Amino acid sequence: MASFFRCPSVPRRRVSRAVALVSAAATAGVIAACAPDTPPAAGPAAWGISYEAPKRGSGAEAEFLRKRRVLEEVRSSLAQQYRLPDGVTMTAKSCKDPEAEYDPETGRIVVCYEFVGETRDLLWGADRSDLDERVEGALRETLYHEGAHALIDQWELPFAGREEDVADQFAAYQLIRQGARGQRQLAAVADTYRLYAEDSDLEDIDFSDEHSPDAARAANYRCWLYGARPETHERLVDGTVLTQDRSEGCEEEWEALRRGWEHLLKPHREGNGTP
Repeated sequence: MASFFRCPSVPRRRVSRAVALVSAAATAGVIAACAPDTPPAAGPAAWGISYEAPKRGSGAEAEFLRKRRVLEEVRSSLAQQYRLPDGVTMTAKSCKDPEAEYDPETGRIVVCYEFVGETRDLLWGADRSDLDERVEGALRETLYHEGAHALIDQWELPFAGREEDVADQFAAYQLIRQGARGQRQLAAVADTYRLYAEDSDLEDIDFSDEHSPDAARAANYRCWLYGARPETHERLVDGTVLTQDRSEGCEEEWEALRRGWEHLLKPHREGNGTP
């Protein structure tokens, strides 16, 4: 389980994942909830939504999710593409800690209102331009990432590398294919990891954690985005977060990532007759 940002109560929990390329060969061989007004669809493709009443202090975050229709948009995107045997409900609620995660026991993706607030606070302190759009992008990346865990769990998908890295790849795969808006949001996601990396001391990084360091995730997202559209995202090669040396292989990284996920997901796509 993981999400876009770290949970303060679990050190560096969901901030980091290393580069785990899903090549076409590896893919073939190794990879081979519901609000009253938005009920989940019936059947194997059900991706539901639920909103729990926010506790004191979380009202603005709950309103942001509803107004921007973050859960609805991601639910619609995933339900149109993939069917699941048991379904998944995306639940927004108040929590003790700011986190987001997929729980395989309940089949729920939980997004805490506190997590929304933490995301806004971070981005507010860095750059207030297009703040709502960038916060929304961070949350959409989180939901796609957690959605990848749900797909892997319910379909028992094999994969190459660490699951957290593969889930990052899935989030990038989804956002990049959505065109200019999704790509802008993914660039903002990369910048958020950069901010966390700048705010971290080396001794605070747990290199044995299932996630990779923040700086690596920032570089990964920039690399895949640049590799998908190098003529559009040349500015991402800044020599610091994404170096010139790394950028020279980014088109191949993106192409391997894209082919890998498409191969892996093909049997489960909506409309292909596969249960």
